[in-house]
Amino acid sequence: MPELPEVENIVLAMREKLIGKKLSQLNIRRADIFEPSSGAVRKAILGKKLNSIHRHGKYMILGFDDANLMIHLRMTGQLILNSADTPDKHTHALFDFDGNEVRYRDIRRFGRLTLVDHPENPGAIKHIGPDMLKAGFADWSEKMSRRRIPAKAALLDQKIAAGIGNIYADEALFLAKIHPLSKPCELTEDQLRELFKRIKQVLRLAIKHGGTTFMDFRDFSGKPGNFRRKLRVFQRDGEPCRDCNSTLEKIKVGGRSTHFCSQCQK
Repeated sequence: MPELPEVENIVLAMREKLIGKKLSQLNIRRADIFEPSSGAVRKAILGKKLNSIHRHGKYMILGFDDANLMIHLRMTGQLILNSADTPDKHTHALFDFDGNEVRYRDIRRFGRLTLVDHPENPGAIKHIGPDMLKAGFADWSEKMSRRRIPAKAALLDQKIAAGIGNIYADEALFLAKIHPLSKPCELTEDQLRELFKRIKQVLRLAIKHGGTTFMDFRDFSGKPGNFRRKLRVFQRDGEPCRDCNSTLEKIKVGGRSTHFCSQCQK
């Protein structure tokens, strides 16, 4: 599933290529990915100029003249510019911005494209917390310190802060030397501060390297992310820790695969 760094890379590229251009054509090949309906979306944005693109956590919001389209890629959604290939059966919509064709492709069809009321703070996602890169330590730590669930599960709770998924939760916990089963309510302020710092560090580094690709993620130009080779623990179970040479382990936390070093993260 694309997390904050992957979505941020798509947003940055879309801003560079599409801002100020008009949506001249919209070819909808699968109507059920649009909310409230494909007809409503077409009427709202076709022929309108794209003025802004914002990101909040894993969501991106495209601001047109008088309408806003929120896109959530979920598990396998992709937005790719000017693909030379013939659209396959997984390409569900084609957006033409003054000759720049953007394809929405989604193998599992979990992604959604939804009309929303605001280009920056849509009511549809008011249930999630602040974007992790914009979150302040005081508010974040106050929410975290009340949690009695494992730290890994707390990091995945989008109500605390939005954008962190499985990959970067594991990486941040390793860098902060915190065991994934540790309870946030039992961590010291120094430990919480270190974790907060490491989360932002790993997210920014992943953005710099184009995000992480294991299977489906492709950036706006159709290329995979390069951050996989920088990963310290995620999906490296059975391999040696790059800090202490102990064998990395994998457990389930809240139903999610979790990778860690039992020596570095005691």
